[in-house]
Amino acid sequence: MDVDSDTRHAIRAATVGELAWLDGSGRPHAHPVTPLLLGDQPAVAFPYAQAALARRVAAAPVAALVASDDRLTGRGWRPVAVTGRPRLIEDRDGTLFATELLTQELRKYPPARALIDSPLLRREHWWYLPRLVLVLDVVAAAPVGVRAGGAGEVLAVAAGDQCLHVDTVRRLGDGNGTIRLASLAGRSPATGPAVLLGHDFSAPDLERWTPWTTRGRLAGARLTVEEAPARTGLAPPLGLWQRLTRQRRLARDCRDALDTGAAAP
Repeated sequence: MDVDSDTRHAIRAATVGELAWLDGSGRPHAHPVTPLLLGDQPAVAFPYAQAALARRVAAAPVAALVASDDRLTGRGWRPVAVTGRPRLIEDRDGTLFATELLTQELRKYPPARALIDSPLLRREHWWYLPRLVLVLDVVAAAPVGVRAGGAGEVLAVAAGDQCLHVDTVRRLGDGNGTIRLASLAGRSPATGPAVLLGHDFSAPDLERWTPWTTRGRLAGARLTVEEAPARTGLAPPLGLWQRLTRQRRLARDCRDALDTGAAAP
């Protein structure tokens, strides 16, 4: 399916997005990502530190990229979800990323600017250019409700055999191990194993970006909770030493994954 121009504009204008997928057992998963376009196709460019995650998504029978958070968006943005078959391009020398996706990432993800915003930085942080580019061969696109100011959560439901239902929702109430949900677009609820993804980030620098997930089974707009996050909300600011340690860990994990062909644990 060709992605229409309005959907491409929406993805191009989105700073953050949510990636949902089903694993081999049919269990749904979701993770926040930076949404990109490779040509006319939705894409995510994982650094090699996230190689294990990229390969798990690529092995999924179906995945969806959602643009639902209206913060830091550009002109032409609208909330949308595109669903299709994921495929992985291993860009081990970073050529594809540097020529096709680098400018988009620098615009959308400010932390990348400290690593690859000049030829000198790209030589110094060479390990951040190689990417696992996940491309979505889209078969369907649909509007979703806007999560204004980041409120609400993204819902992914395994609604049948290799059928992934995605929506944006708000909580109407919690109690007795269940959560009542309402679609932000007024859509009918699905039934099946489900995951709720919430995330928050520091704006406009995105230095901190904290996700949390709630798992359970959805039936009749009511989620019976099986796994709840230990905490929700944005992580506290990092000190200088913590930021340096995080960058060293990122560099080490990227280099290790490039050396071994698998992500570091």
